[in-house]
Amino acid sequence: MPAVEVQRSEASIRGAEELGALGIPAARLHLEMAKDQQAKGKKMAAAGDARAVLVLARAESDAELAMGLAREAAVHASALKATEDLKAVRARGNP
Repeated sequence: MPAVEVQRSEASIRGAEELGALGIPAARLHLEMAKDQQAKGKKMAAAGDARAVLVLARAESDAELAMGLAREAAVHASALKATEDLKAVRARGNP
């Protein structure tokens, strides 16, 4: 079994989960795809299929995309909060 590829996909999946990808619809979709591909890759590797490395790499890529989408959502939420805070400060400054 391609241990390095399995570990890398597992780490990416774990990272996406920790960043809250399950709470963001687009990120959740890619996270679920990554999990499915990882399971398929493990089965292929156990059967001796050399293409397992490619499937596991795809799982890692989907998990990385889920992480990116989760980060983007967090940054977007922070930007919206900052905008609202700025509006509140400006409103208080104008009597």
